[in-house]
Amino acid sequence: MFNRKLFGLILVATALVTLNMTLLWKLGDIAHFWMSIVFWLAVGSLLWDKQDILKQSEGKSDVLSIVAGTILIAFILFKSAMLSSKFDPFLRIAPFLSGLGLLLIAVGFQDLKQYWRELVILFFHGIPSVLTSPLEGIITSFTAKFAYYSLWYVGFNVTREGNYVALPTGRVFVDGGCSGIEAMNYLLGLSVVCLLMFPTKQNKALVIGVAVAFGFIINGFRVAAMALLVASNRLDLFKYWHEGEGSLVVGMIAVILFGIFYQYMLKRDRKISQASGN
Repeated sequence: MFNRKLFGLILVATALVTLNMTLLWKLGDIAHFWMSIVFWLAVGSLLWDKQDILKQSEGKSDVLSIVAGTILIAFILFKSAMLSSKFDPFLRIAPFLSGLGLLLIAVGFQDLKQYWRELVILFFHGIPSVLTSPLEGIITSFTAKFAYYSLWYVGFNVTREGNYVALPTGRVFVDGGCSGIEAMNYLLGLSVVCLLMFPTKQNKALVIGVAVAFGFIINGFRVAAMALLVASNRLDLFKYWHEGEGSLVVGMIAVILFGIFYQYMLKRDRKISQASGN
């Protein structure tokens, strides 16, 4: 039987996702654009598995929840029309507000708890980057120290003054964009997606900690490599790894390493289950 309300909600959801992705692309936040695909697919997959529950819950929303959801969506549309910078925190908050608004209209406050996984994924999609922005200076300092000690440990004649990492023939300044906090937040969100969609019996805090550590460490090695490139006068390669596709490649390396780690954790689960079954 054709359900006009559900069809309308799907259209609105598609429009909100398309709007957010278009803004990310148009404003140049390419890394977050590609990561957004992962999070939206995860939410879509969970909702697809709950389509029967969603149909049963439909109609339980009251006037208050419909009004609240409509106000949220109206606010998203109004604010989106005013965006002019990829650094606007609203870009990171909008997916969570979109999901919350749509669920309020669809199922109301009472059944909202049944969709906590979807809301948690959308929360970790972008809100941690807003919450951790005040820590950017601290993380930047740690990144500069990590890059310095990485080069010093392997024998380079390297010095550090504040956030400057210097070699005899050149130096780099580690600013907020190179802090690695974005990579850490991306890996944090990805670890939450994995834990919710492919649960492991292993220590969940360990999974999250390893994900964040991968984001920091891989970026720290990237900063150390850029210092070497500047010292070698390879400014073309420096620009590639700093601003070009190289920065995205580094992020993908961190994601792949975390994926390998999580596969290992899942294999451990299977071995433990087989051992207990025997």
